[in-house]
Amino acid sequence: MTGLASLTWLIGTQALSDHIVARVNELVEAGIEYAQACTAVTDAADAGEAWAIAATRQAWERRPDTDEDDAPIRRLYVLERTGNTVVVADLDLDEDPQANRTGGLQPQHSRLGNEEQGAVVDVELLNLYDLRAWDPFEHLLPTAAVPAARTTGVGE
Repeated sequence: MTGLASLTWLIGTQALSDHIVARVNELVEAGIEYAQACTAVTDAADAGEAWAIAATRQAWERRPDTDEDDAPIRRLYVLERTGNTVVVADLDLDEDPQANRTGGLQPQHSRLGNEEQGAVVDVELLNLYDLRAWDPFEHLLPTAAVPAARTTGVGE
């Protein structure tokens, strides 16, 4: 799933806006001019580039055209994003504990099978995957209760 319209549909306008502003601020803090940072982040997010959209609480699925040797785990869940790295867990372990075969993992991905701690990998690895689900922290906040509309009868 790529494109700003798809991301807006997936998590909502406010959550996506908050995410983009955070990425823009990271670039500004790194010394990039604000207007250039805005353009870079929005263009990258629209193109589905992992560095711009990767965040905590996302599920990613390996693209059909991706070689399993390059991305040995079919479905990943982002436990945490820190700078240019993400901590990911193997979602396939939940469905099939035998799905993880660490023997075929590249050395830098050898800890992907650790379901509890996850593995720290470069965010660029997610470019071999498609974003499938995203539950931003805003979705965890309680919603404000709206009082039910009160109807009045005649003679009240």
